[in-house]
Amino acid sequence: MASEVVLGQLSSRNLPEAVEYAVITPPYHQKNDPLPLCLILMGGGGSRQNLIDCRPLFDSWWADGSLAPMIFTTPSAEISYYVEDPASGVRWDSFIVEDFLPHLRSSWKISRTLISGISMGGYGALKIGFAYPEQFGAVAAMNPMMEPGYTDAEIGARNRIHHTAGGPARLIGSARDPDLFAANQPANRVRANAGRIRELNLPIYLEAGDNDFLNAHDGAEFLHRVLWDLDISHEYHLVRGGDHGGSTFRARMHATYAWLSAVVRFDRSAEPSPEDRALQALRQQLQPVRDQAAQSDPTTYRRLGRL
Repeated sequence: MASEVVLGQLSSRNLPEAVEYAVITPPYHQKNDPLPLCLILMGGGGSRQNLIDCRPLFDSWWADGSLAPMIFTTPSAEISYYVEDPASGVRWDSFIVEDFLPHLRSSWKISRTLISGISMGGYGALKIGFAYPEQFGAVAAMNPMMEPGYTDAEIGARNRIHHTAGGPARLIGSARDPDLFAANQPANRVRANAGRIRELNLPIYLEAGDNDFLNAHDGAEFLHRVLWDLDISHEYHLVRGGDHGGSTFRARMHATYAWLSAVVRFDRSAEPSPEDRALQALRQQLQPVRDQAAQSDPTTYRRLGRL
């Protein structure tokens, strides 16, 4: 039995035009069986066809067991940057959360929702996931096309190279509205919602190649440090020799979706392994030392220390 592709189109008051989308359901899936739903937001110029093109990869990963059964979906987005810009009548955040997800949940039984993205879509996944952490069971971004700064004034020429490929004029390029940039910037959104994200223990995966010709790794590294300083747990990979695509990309994509599979497969009710019990005993043994250190250094109890 093979995976299946479903094509659709959804109109919304949040966007000026209807959005085409694709859905891939895994082999042996019964429509009444609840499964995780994973949004994949594609890069600039991407469309639902990109998801369809990934189908052979997913089929092979399902076959070897490295990919958990889940439903994948992608909306066609061109070079929208998934911007939330009410003044221009373009509200991608609102479309995803208010329209697209409820539409999909009415068509399939969904156990939890994950959001992921590549390049422009990585930026979109981060900004939407951080703005609505209660909506998502995990956020994963591959080489997100995110600029390293909280404000437009902090962004130099090195990190504006991607502007030449186009995008919303109020967000990308010389006509950028600094307030719109700041409102959509993932780093600002994670700062604004840090307490909720920590409380939910939102799983976050972030990766980039260190030889990215668009310098997207600068934004990934910046966000990694923001998350660290906010004491927000996350997994971060800087791939040696990795570029904005190329020969490393398939393995990196496999690693990303294997990580998401581990998130959905994790069973909190399972009996701890002997190794976990041994580790817990060691943690308890060292707890008095940690308590003593905390008397002079309150950051001792942080997950991620101040560097």
